[in-house]
Amino acid sequence: MVQNSLDFDEIEDLKLQKKLFYKLDRGSKEYEECNISFHRKKSFKTRLEKQRKTKMVKGCKKSEEASAKPSRGHSITLVCEVHNERTSVDKKVRTPTFNQLTDPYHLPFCLDIFITKGSVRASVIHRVTSKVVAVAHSISKDMKFDLTCKKDAIACAAVGEILAQRAIEDDIHNAVYTPRKRDKIEGKLQIVLQSIIDHGVDVKVKLKQKKPVKVSCSPPVICFIV
Repeated sequence: MVQNSLDFDEIEDLKLQKKLFYKLDRGSKEYEECNISFHRKKSFKTRLEKQRKTKMVKGCKKSEEASAKPSRGHSITLVCEVHNERTSVDKKVRTPTFNQLTDPYHLPFCLDIFITKGSVRASVIHRVTSKVVAVAHSISKDMKFDLTCKKDAIACAAVGEILAQRAIEDDIHNAVYTPRKRDKIEGKLQIVLQSIIDHGVDVKVKLKQKKPVKVSCSPPVICFIV
């Protein structure tokens, strides 16, 4: 048996050549070295769920402890903290649609019209880089001496005309206009838009659709005349 026994180096060579097969004892160091767990770590979602559950349990315990105490203000603050933790974990990120992602590249220029009590301003902005390409302002040096009033309908038409000329010089023939919140396309705003369209720039107006209001039908009232 001693003569037929192999050296350590020869055993290692047989292991590398995959010609040596033997069982390992569970108490040996070699078993501990070869005992590698190939299971993947838990995913980020499962960890988040566990953290949320633990936070909810802790929050419930805190609220119960606070409710047992006579002080009322402390319990209200704890409940608010638990509510904020839930909202921060449960918040979903909205993924933009294909049209929202590609629209700035199909129509790269947008129109901005700003009308104040004293002046009218219109500008063409690049949607991707947010740089101003062309501007027309009723109180600028090249316009304020020619206009008698800086805020009337004539000034609005002149601003739209000059902006359209400057946009065509920069080879801009299409633009998108989305009105600000509570802005209606009427009056001075409509005059500026119409003058820009009349002088060669095609403007696409995007309006947000309002949700229809549900009208509750009340039951008919029956009156008895005596």
